[in-house]
This record gives sequence, structure tokens and C-alpha cells, in this order.
Amino acid sequence: MDSSRREMIHRSAWAMALCVLTPLPARAQSCAALRNLRLENTTITSAQLVDAGKFVPPIRIRRASPEFFTAFNTLPAFCRVQAIARPSTDSKISIEIWLPASGWNHRYLGAGNGSFAGSINYYRLGESLNRGYAASSTDTGHRGAPSDSEWAVNHPEKQTDFDYRAIHETAETAKALIEAFYNSAPARSYFASCSNGGRQGLMEAERYPEDYDGILSGAPATHFGFRTFVTGNLAAFQKRGGKIIIYHGGNDRPESNLNFLSSVRKRMGDEAVRGFMQLYLFPGVGHCGSGEGPNDFGQWLRPGDTPPNSLFSALEAWVENGVRPNGVIATKFATDGDPASKVVKRSRICPYPRVARWNHIGSASDASNYACPNSDPN
Repeated sequence: MDSSRREMIHRSAWAMALCVLTPLPARAQSCAALRNLRLENTTITSAQLVDAGKFVPPIRIRRASPEFFTAFNTLPAFCRVQAIARPSTDSKISIEIWLPASGWNHRYLGAGNGSFAGSINYYRLGESLNRGYAASSTDTGHRGAPSDSEWAVNHPEKQTDFDYRAIHETAETAKALIEAFYNSAPARSYFASCSNGGRQGLMEAERYPEDYDGILSGAPATHFGFRTFVTGNLAAFQKRGGKIIIYHGGNDRPESNLNFLSSVRKRMGDEAVRGFMQLYLFPGVGHCGSGEGPNDFGQWLRPGDTPPNSLFSALEAWVENGVRPNGVIATKFATDGDPASKVVKRSRICPYPRVARWNHIGSASDASNYACPNSDPN
């Protein structure tokens, strides 16, 4: 092992030890000090340590679906940073970054928004922190109900913030705060969300390919926006080694993303696309989940997730270890979003257009006895 590699490993181990062992009072001081960080276009409005189990989300937040993380009273201590970004004279982008006070996994995870956004995604922040990630969320530059778009009328700069700029400003702010708090940049950066959030992820890959290493894009609304839309120009993201997994419910009109995959293949070639992007279609599944089919496949972060049953874990393994995903086992629980409830059904889903086949070993009703072929059908 060469000396530079040995030194890098030594520094990484030392940074991790500091993250785990630094006493909480010192963490509180370093958290409060983030208030003095000077960033271009961005003002830190609050930075304070939240004790374990003490975070209470705002009363007026988006109603939780059954799958959402809501156990905020179980969260570990973290540094909660609030900021406002103003990249234009008509911008006011609210941002929150949550930094684990200990046990950081050296990864950064950006959360997206559904519909027209308008609020911080506390559910995604909570589940990310619960898994050891430094995490971020933004309201994309306005406050209001997810269905409200009146704020955009005669405000082209706010439209730009929504279309792509707010997510990029959030990523840059989060990375600066992570480096200041831990004295270390994240080893890897990820983005995960669905619907408009899926679109946000693809837009990041197109316009700012350096922001994220891996993107889990659920049911991306590629033509949802005001003035800027997803085009599929992903060459720069692919060149730097980025990976994308797209998923879509079979009952959620997936044709637009079948067409999107086809257009990217025509632009870049099948071999290049197979090396960095996959699409998964889940039969009987609705928008971002729900439905009668197996609808739980790693779009939510939970302790104990592994690549065989979690697309997000599979994305991490692809980015960090070069292990290309070859299918995922999707589960239908008796109570959607509750792994403690009875398992109703499981299915192995392959990267499109492959279809899982029984390996003739064990029961044909057991999803683990199915495998994905190594090549696409003709």
C-alpha cells in the first residue's frame, strides 16, 4: 500500500473516531459556531444542538403517509442548521441540514419534494438521520400547500428556483456545513425522492453532475416544471461515475419513463446506459408506493436494509463497490409501510426489461428462488 493511500485511510479513521468520541458539549459548541459560517448567497439563521429524542416537528407539516418516518422522539442528538439562500433578488430558499452529533456514516443524503413543494421534508430528514446520514431538505423557495402554484405567477426567478436552482443551492450549502462541522467532506453523496422529487434528482444529474454520486429517482415527473425540463443529457454524470436507479409503479402510467429510458439509450448507447442507469417497474403498485402489488422495495430508509431488498442500499453498493444491482425483492406488508406486520407477498423485480425466472430450486412461490437473467431479452 503506498504512503498516500495509507495516509488517506489514517485520516478517515481519525475523522470517524472524532465524530464518534467527541463529547456532546463540544459538539454543541461546534454546532453553534456554524452560525458564523460565511457562504455565497446563503445566510445561516440558526444552528443549535438538538438533544436525543427532543425534536418536535412543526405543527403545520404535510400529512404523513403510513410509510413515512414519524418516530422523531427516537432520533439521536443532532446539529440542526437552518439557512436562507438568495441566489437572485426574488429568491428566498429555506434550507435545513441535519448533522448527526455522533455516529455519522460519512455520507450525505439530499431529500426531495412532492408536487410543488412549499415545505421542508421533515419525514425524510428524520429517516436519514436515523440511519446515520447528514441530510438536507428545502422548500424550493416558497411556502405553501403542495398543490399551490400561485407563488410562481409573474415570478420567473422563483420558477427557476423550483425547477432546479434550490436543490443545487441546498446541496452546496449542505456540503459546506458538513465539512465545517466534521472537518471532513462526505465520502459519498446521494439524493432520493419520488414524483417531483424524482425529477429533481434527474435534473441534478443533468445540470450539476458533481453534486451527487448516486440518485434514487422514483416516478420522476420529467415534464413537470415551469421553464426547464429533464432532457436526458446525462453524459457528464455518467463520465464521473454517477449511478441512477429509477423506479415506477405499474399502475402509475410508467410510459413516460419507459420513453425516457429509450431516449437516453438512443443518445448514449445501450452499453453506456447499462453501466450507470437502471429502471425498475413494480406491477400492481401506484404512485411512489401503495397498490395491491409488492410495494416496499427500499424507497424508504430503514435499519437493516440490504441490497437484496432495498433499491437504495443497492444503489450504495453500486456507487461504492461497483456492484451493479441485479434485481430486488419487493414486499407487500399487511399494513403498508410497517415491516412488523405480516408479509402478504414478495416478488423479485428485475431491471427493465428483464423478467425474473424460477431457478427450479425450492418453492416456486418463494421470491428468493427467482433470479434475473444476465442479459436483456431480444
